[in-house]
Amino acid sequence: MTQEATDEPRIGLALSGGGSRAIAFHLGCLRALDQKGILDRVKVISTVSGGSVVGALYALHQDSFTTFEDRVRRLLSQGLVKPSIRKALTTSEGVRAAYCWLVLAVVNTLVFALSVLLWAISRLFPADKRPNRLFDRIHAPLMRFASRTTILRRTLDEDVFCGKRLSDLSVSGPLLIVNAADLRTGSAFYFSANSSGSWRLGECASNDISIGHAVTASASYPLLLPAIDENLAFNKKDGTRRVERVTLTDGGIYDNLGLAPLWPDRDPSISLNVSDIDSIICCRAGYGSRFDPPSQSMIARLKSAFACVHDRAQNATMKRLFDLHGSGRLKHVLLPYLGQNDQRLKYPPDDLVTREDTYDYPTDFSAMSDEWIDKLSKRGEQLTLALIAEHWPELLGNS
Repeated sequence: MTQEATDEPRIGLALSGGGSRAIAFHLGCLRALDQKGILDRVKVISTVSGGSVVGALYALHQDSFTTFEDRVRRLLSQGLVKPSIRKALTTSEGVRAAYCWLVLAVVNTLVFALSVLLWAISRLFPADKRPNRLFDRIHAPLMRFASRTTILRRTLDEDVFCGKRLSDLSVSGPLLIVNAADLRTGSAFYFSANSSGSWRLGECASNDISIGHAVTASASYPLLLPAIDENLAFNKKDGTRRVERVTLTDGGIYDNLGLAPLWPDRDPSISLNVSDIDSIICCRAGYGSRFDPPSQSMIARLKSAFACVHDRAQNATMKRLFDLHGSGRLKHVLLPYLGQNDQRLKYPPDDLVTREDTYDYPTDFSAMSDEWIDKLSKRGEQLTLALIAEHWPELLGNS
C-alpha cells in the first residue's frame, strides 16, 4: 500500500437540520464538494430533518450532479406544504388523519378526566400510602395511526422519493444514515441500508423501510408534527426478538447536527451503523445569536426555552467535535456554518453572500423563491470552498 493511499482520509459528512433553509444551504455545500472531487470520497453521510431530504435525494441520484441539483431546486420551489395539503384533500390520508384526531381527542379527554379523578381520590390517603405509580400507567390505549405526519410521509413517498426503499440505495455510494429520535427511550434511532434501530431497542427485524418513512421520522418537528407512532419488531443483542412501540420524531431533538453516528469512539457491540471515520465535514444550517420577543405567554416561554436547550445542545456537540480533533481522535474537521462570522474567514470571496443576508430565513418546508435558493446555496458553496482553502488545503491537493 502506498503512503498516499494510507493517508487518504476516511470522510464522514454531516448535514444538519433546518427545514428548507438547510436543503438550500447543503445543496451549495455539496456543489462545492463535488466541484473539488471531494464528494466522491465521502464514506458516510449522516443527515437530520431538512438535511435528510437533500441527503436522501443525493444518495438516490444516479445521474450527474447537475441533474441532482435541478431536482433539489424544483423541490425547493414547490415546497412540501402545498403538496401535503393537496394530498390531504385528494387522498384517504386526510380523512384518516381527521378521524384519528377526533377519536384521540375524545379518548384523551376521558383519560385526562380519569387521571384527575384518581389524583383527587389519592389526596384522601396519607402521603406514604398514595398509589403514585398508578398514574404513570394511565395513557391512551390507542395509537396515532394517522396524522399530519403520515400525510407528509405519503407526500415524500409518492412525490419526492417515488416509493424507493432503503434497499434501493446504491452499495457503491456513501452509506446514508438518517437520524430520528425515539421519544419513549430518549435515544437516537438510525435508518440505513445496513440496519435500522437504536442501541436501546435493538436492530429492526425487517429493514424493508421506505426512504420517505425514514426522512419523515427525521423531519417531524415536534412543535408542529406528531411523532410517528408504530409497533416494530427488534432483534436484541441477546438473540431474542421483541415487539416494541416507538414514537419517532425529529432527529434534531437528539442531535441536530447529525454528528452522533460519526463519532470515532462508538462501540459496535452496542451501537448500530458504526463507521471507521477519521475526518468530518459538518454542514450546519443553523444561525447565530437570536433575540426572541419578550415571553408574555406560556407558549412563547416554552418556545424560547425549547430553543435555548436546543442551541446549547448543539454548542456542546460542537465542543465535542473540536475536542476530538484537538486530541487527535479526528484528523480533520471542517465546519461550513450558515451563521459563520464572516470577518474570521481567511479567504472570503469578493462577492460573499453574508450571514446577515441569509441567517434569518425560516426553517419550515414552504416554497422557496429562486432568489433565496440562489442566495442560500451560494453561501453554502462559498463557505465550503473558503474553509477548505483555510483549514484543509491538502484535501484539494489530493482531489
